[in-house]
Amino acid sequence: MTAKPLQISLGLLNALQVAIAAAAGFAAAVLIVAPAAQRGTASSPQEMVGSASRAYVAAIAARLRQTVGDARNAALTLRDDERLLSPDQRAARLRAWLDLNPVYRDAALIAPDGTVLAAQDERRIGSSVARQSWFLRSRAAGVIVVTDGAEADSPFGAAVALGERGQDGLLRLDANPSYFTKVEEDVRRAAALPETLGFLVATPDSRVLAGTPDAFRTISVSATTPMRVAAEIGSPGWLVTAQAVPSGESLAAAPDWRMLGIGLALVACAAALGFVAGERLTRPLRRLLKGEGETDAESTAPHMWIGEFAALSDVFAGHRRSAGLMMAGAGSDFARLKARLTTFESISGWACCEIDPDTGRTLLDSRTAGGPDGAPFAACFVADDRPVLDRARSAALAADGPADVVLHLHDWPEQQVQVRLHCLADASGDRRLFALMRKLPGGEAATLPPQVEPRRNLVLRRVTDGIVHEFNDVLTVVLTNLTLLTRRHALGDDQERLVGRATAGARRGAALTRRMLHLVRGDETGITLAETDLATTFEGYLPFLAANALGEMPVLNRIPAGLPPILCSERVLELLLLNLAFHIRDAGLAGFAIAAVEGIPEDASTAAASSAYVRVLVSSGRRPAAAPLPASTGPTLATAAALVTESGGFWRLIRDGIGAEPFLAEFWLPAAPRITAKLPPARLAGLKILLVESDGLVRASVAEVLADLGHAVVQAASGAHALEVLARDAAFDAMIVDQSMPVMAGLQLAATVVERYPEIRIILASPHGQLPQSADAFLRIDKPFRNEDLQVVLDIAVKRARAA
Repeated sequence: MTAKPLQISLGLLNALQVAIAAAAGFAAAVLIVAPAAQRGTASSPQEMVGSASRAYVAAIAARLRQTVGDARNAALTLRDDERLLSPDQRAARLRAWLDLNPVYRDAALIAPDGTVLAAQDERRIGSSVARQSWFLRSRAAGVIVVTDGAEADSPFGAAVALGERGQDGLLRLDANPSYFTKVEEDVRRAAALPETLGFLVATPDSRVLAGTPDAFRTISVSATTPMRVAAEIGSPGWLVTAQAVPSGESLAAAPDWRMLGIGLALVACAAALGFVAGERLTRPLRRLLKGEGETDAESTAPHMWIGEFAALSDVFAGHRRSAGLMMAGAGSDFARLKARLTTFESISGWACCEIDPDTGRTLLDSRTAGGPDGAPFAACFVADDRPVLDRARSAALAADGPADVVLHLHDWPEQQVQVRLHCLADASGDRRLFALMRKLPGGEAATLPPQVEPRRNLVLRRVTDGIVHEFNDVLTVVLTNLTLLTRRHALGDDQERLVGRATAGARRGAALTRRMLHLVRGDETGITLAETDLATTFEGYLPFLAANALGEMPVLNRIPAGLPPILCSERVLELLLLNLAFHIRDAGLAGFAIAAVEGIPEDASTAAASSAYVRVLVSSGRRPAAAPLPASTGPTLATAAALVTESGGFWRLIRDGIGAEPFLAEFWLPAAPRITAKLPPARLAGLKILLVESDGLVRASVAEVLADLGHAVVQAASGAHALEVLARDAAFDAMIVDQSMPVMAGLQLAATVVERYPEIRIILASPHGQLPQSADAFLRIDKPFRNEDLQVVLDIAVKRARAA
């Protein structure tokens, strides 16, 4: 049913038009003429709030530098190297210092092992902060600003390391809310800012440090400046916003009600004149529409030919709108179908189109608009291949399965395309012919790939993934129990050496599983930023080097344990070592020596891309006296230098070994930041964790590790079991779930839990590289993992929960 159109009198329409024109003229006069008569201002409000925001940032940076100096002065007051002060005397000194510095709410002197030596609250003395993230970061950075772990009545805290980083203790100062008051007073006094301008200081996670955000919801002008550098503290990431509240004469003057009344009267008069003029002009048209001018003395009824014409126009307009709606609906259905075909092409790599079985014309193509009168499908290919296409189309229409053929494109004759024709029947029984197409690599010699090969590779990959998962479960049990043994019992030197060898063997086994995955999956050998342990990789690769490059040559390994992982894939590192070994062998040198140490490049002019590096030194023994000098050793050194450079490192060749001197080269590879070298003995506050693992041995081992770290653990043997546990009690801080579980995989369980219980942080456990891209939304941990890795990912989960 079509709704009746709204009818408006021409008089009213003319009045509305004239009123709008009058209102526009009055507004132009007010906005252009009135401001021209007012006094000019020195600067715009936007410039004022921008300069105020930048001045506030500079003032906070200066105040933070003063805070660093205050922390070091307080540390000098509280230090007791001779152990002459009692805890009460040290606490009294601390309270006296805080009375002299009222901008700080509390101060705490921390020992290198995390023990609180002095604090205003005597109950904190003797407690440990070793497992708190701010303590670990301050030991590594020297000076940090703490906002995530600050108290409720303190906007932030500053932790300053004393002496050598990681060796001496540190001092933490917690600021009072009045910390920013003095900064704002100085800025207002220096810049003569009005009271209508306020400041808001917030952290990147939207925590307000100073100011009130509710007062600025109706702001007219604002400017935000991030804090980039604040002396040695670095960038705390704060955002300083200067906002002008729209109140007071400084930003907007009160409206002139008399001028507004004059404007309304002017618009009303113009509307009345327009209505009268419109009525006079439309009166003859109304008489003509009613037929008053077409009657004669003999006629008793007027002739309504204009009304009949208007009715017929409405009927035709309704038919036109109905046809337009039908075409729009068909177009939307066609667009949805094309979108599905495009998605299918992007996922599978095959382009799909439908062909008329009788005429061979294209009915629907994901790459073109297509239509019932589309071009012939055979026109896409060269003329010599069209008879082959016709025979394949006849075979597909007659046979029960698909027909494959290799053709050459008409616009690109060198390119071969595999075409698969398949005939299907729809619900009504009519035949529909579809064509799938994909480009083939190579030229004339390219042939159809066997259809059984992808299936064989898929089966081999699934079998390999299962074996790798089981092997990594075994390694997880070994590593976790070895760590528990070391933590719970005081081992002798002999025992520690044996445990260390067993741990190194387990890590080498994990490297072998990753190498097996690379071999089966055929991953690309490009440079990747995977974390690799240098010592473990060299030990595992040494037998291959000895068998294929070094032979009986003596090898000297001086790579120490405890180096940070390097940001380079294992395959690239192995290729680098292999090229160096080939160069030493081809140069006729005797002996292969390698050493490594943590450091940074010595070339200060080079812009370092990473903050930490591992320096590797490779050398050889001298050439035997009877051995001749080689002419060249091939491109091995050039390849090694290219691999180091592409990995983000720096290469330096000292001696190439071609002459009388032995070979010597050093290179730096970027290193991953250190996490924690050793777990503390216990945690102050544990988490409630749901552990979901189908393997009973692995589940028991990981549960014991979590309990040893101070967490409360509830175990579940499957995804369904975990959902039952959550239905009874959902008060969990985190959930650790294995990806490869029967019936319900870990990712499927994670998607269900995050929808029903969004407050639980989910951690997916799986061997390296086996999680799909959809798992990027969750925290992950690679199997086999160390106890330190498990605790670090739990700390990250807690931090994200607080931010949320």
